[in-house]
Amino acid sequence: MNILSKFNQTFGFTKSESRIILFLVIAFFSGIGIKLYKSSIGNQTQYNYSAIDSEFIARSAVPESLLSKNAADGNLASDSLVNINSSLKNLEIKSIDINSASKNELMKLPGIGETIAQNIISYREKNGNFKNISGLMKVGGIGKKKFEKISPLVTAGK
Repeated sequence: MNILSKFNQTFGFTKSESRIILFLVIAFFSGIGIKLYKSSIGNQTQYNYSAIDSEFIARSAVPESLLSKNAADGNLASDSLVNINSSLKNLEIKSIDINSASKNELMKLPGIGETIAQNIISYREKNGNFKNISGLMKVGGIGKKKFEKISPLVTAGK
């Protein structure tokens, strides 16, 4: 009598049940073997996310002028916005000139997609350069909320 038959008689399993149990045991030990093999290889080169993290921090940074304006108005969502560490304060947020920016540059602004960027360019071509950034409110697709988001990040030339 083989081992599988003795196992079936001892525990009262059918032939199909014992095959499933055997498969699960083999899969379990294979998984342990693979894990041991991977750990024996040693530390593999891990991806350095610091460059992506710094870009995220730079894009998430709220300009100091916007913070002080909102703090004076009492509109801060939380005190954590005020506690921007010194490395964030040293980051320079680049302004985009809405009178000379390309479609791709405009699309880098928060909430500005391909359509609104094209609307800005079309408005600029039809009506001439913007005299000030509040002229963006006349462009289709830019309302008060979107304007408030992008106003610290744009200029209307020199």
